[in-house]
Amino acid sequence: MLLAADELIYNNDTGVVVANGGVQIDYGNYKLVADRVEYNQQSGRMQAFGSVEMIEPSGNRIYADNLDVTDDFADGFVNALRIETPDNTRIAAESAERGDGQTTFNNGVYTACEACEENPERAPFWQVKAKRVIQNGETKTIRLERATFELFGMPIAYLPYLELPDYDSKRKSGFLTPSYVTSENLGTGVSVPYYLAISPYMDATLTGTGYTNQGFLGDVEFRQNFANGEHTLRMAGISQLNPGDFAPGTYDALNTRRGMIASKGQYRINPRWTFGWDGMLQTDNNFSRTYGISGYSASTVKSEVYLNGLSNRSHFDLRAYRFDIQNAQISDLTEKQQARVHPSLDYKRTFSDPIAGGELSLNVNGYSLSRKADDITTRTGFVAADPLNADRYKGFAGTNSRLSTELEWKRTFTAMNGVRLTPILAARGDVNSVNIDTAPTDYNGTFAGNGTHTRGMVTAGVEATYPVLVTTAGSNHVFEPIAQVFVRPDERLAGGIPNEDAQSFVFDTTSLFERDKFSGFDRTEGGTRANVGVRYSGSFDNGLKTQAAFGQSYHLAGLNSFATPDLSQATRNAGLENRISDYVGMTGMSFNGFSLAASARFDKDDFRAERTELRAGFSRNRVSTSMTYTEIKAPRPFVAGDEDRREVTGYASLKVHDYWRVAASASYDLVDNKFNTNAFGLLYEDECFAFALAYENTRDDGNTTARDWKVGARLSFRTLGGLGAGGVENPLLKPNF
Repeated sequence: MLLAADELIYNNDTGVVVANGGVQIDYGNYKLVADRVEYNQQSGRMQAFGSVEMIEPSGNRIYADNLDVTDDFADGFVNALRIETPDNTRIAAESAERGDGQTTFNNGVYTACEACEENPERAPFWQVKAKRVIQNGETKTIRLERATFELFGMPIAYLPYLELPDYDSKRKSGFLTPSYVTSENLGTGVSVPYYLAISPYMDATLTGTGYTNQGFLGDVEFRQNFANGEHTLRMAGISQLNPGDFAPGTYDALNTRRGMIASKGQYRINPRWTFGWDGMLQTDNNFSRTYGISGYSASTVKSEVYLNGLSNRSHFDLRAYRFDIQNAQISDLTEKQQARVHPSLDYKRTFSDPIAGGELSLNVNGYSLSRKADDITTRTGFVAADPLNADRYKGFAGTNSRLSTELEWKRTFTAMNGVRLTPILAARGDVNSVNIDTAPTDYNGTFAGNGTHTRGMVTAGVEATYPVLVTTAGSNHVFEPIAQVFVRPDERLAGGIPNEDAQSFVFDTTSLFERDKFSGFDRTEGGTRANVGVRYSGSFDNGLKTQAAFGQSYHLAGLNSFATPDLSQATRNAGLENRISDYVGMTGMSFNGFSLAASARFDKDDFRAERTELRAGFSRNRVSTSMTYTEIKAPRPFVAGDEDRREVTGYASLKVHDYWRVAASASYDLVDNKFNTNAFGLLYEDECFAFALAYENTRDDGNTTARDWKVGARLSFRTLGGLGAGGVENPLLKPNF
């Protein structure tokens, strides 16, 4: 023990030591300060008087007028005390007794709110007054007996018994905060969750929900941690009392006993390799979405198993997966059209040692998938000579597999005048196995047929850039003209085999200078092509940053892959189907929290903007906003089903006060003149409680009987929990504590 004081008096007759004036005592991890301390050697008691403050090893700060403890600080009696825990929870009481690992407060007050600086005597926003407040250091709990919950000093509810986890309690069995929800078909429901701490590495949450219309829903979530991973098992089920309340002819209406089971896990084999899975099975197509099973209530749920490896210069990913399309309508077609991938493989490696002074990289990609039904978009008035008006085969019933291996080598040389030359060599080989049930019809290409197909592609190219730095008194600018030429043979089997992974094709400045502009491996760019453009970037001393790019692509010889449609029609109206491509450009700037960007593809003949995107944003201090305008023109000549598409989306968040924040978002279809989505949120949050209100409306033309709008609210008290309703998945409903 280390003791410091202005005066130290030792009484030989009584064995009492008295320390006066600015007393400071350090004992182990205990610290105590007081005006006066008396220590009786015979009884082993120590008393502190006047402005007593003691810090316990746990971090608790105890304030009292006087304090009586044993010499090892383990037991004692405290009068007129106040305790502040490390998480700013506060307990005040008339008196307290400390002993046997717990502190019992008499006529105590518990709150997580700070006292008002202007009027400390005013009641906090919320507090719980209890006849006894017991802080148990062994069980890490705070128990309030014969308690009354108060708001603004007014009693709201009487609580005979309430037990809360202490600030340093990681996990404790007990009931969690209930919640309720109101739904047209389910009725009013009340959910009561119970948390069960089975062991330090295992727990479960059991939730029972009673719905006035449909009965009792049971939900169990079991979790277990291991030294190298974790696993979660989820089960839920209900026997519906009134399935007829749902729309006729839906899964919800035709099934009485409904349920789901899901499992999720991830294990770290070593620092580089991870194995995991996430899967769900349910009795029908829409149970988890109807009853809002968290984590599995989205319109599309992906089930997968994977093996992932990552090192400094390589990445390996092997996974198998399938999709559950949750839709109340009785239709197995959509489900059968979804691919089951078994498996997909992606391996990339960049070799550490230079090869001929350059960088060599390896890319291996493959998949095997199957479907039970064709996924076809049928065009009206099919004309074989018109590639824009052909049926679109997004997937086939049957099986389809591919394995691709690609090597790429490149090296950059810098000439004396600053010109940078980068020769590029690439070689690729593919093996495709096609076994589909029905060959495509109304297709203007040549289908290769079922069987095993092989193809290869070699590429020789060179890229030349000439970056020029321009410096002024207050800015720096870099102009970089770029020219590329790639020589290669024609694409083999162009459009003759199913296209599964290269359907999302967009030609813009991000893909202008790609060696192969296709997004996947089922298509590969062939023929001789040149890409020409310029890139610019600038920075100013005042913080303004600018950038821009503009260019065009030229098909010089051979078969133009983008003018050769595939079964999915991925290259329709791509802007690359002619010998001279459309123009692509982008520009952007950012300054002091404000950003503006624009990108577009312009017709090569009349410079009509075929695809446009404008983005603006501002984020500074209390304000954060963003807005995006997107327009995609219909192809010329016009094709039914490919009308103009124009949409504007926006988001804004404003912190109107230190504790108040509002946010809104919307997506508006400028063609149909309808909101696709719109949402609004309001949040109040301070150090002890939070309140949120959110509204969300989603357009659903395909299912007009669905509930398109919902309102949610949540009131959260720090350390006590919260009450919620509506189930709106809005970030504003989640307080920071």
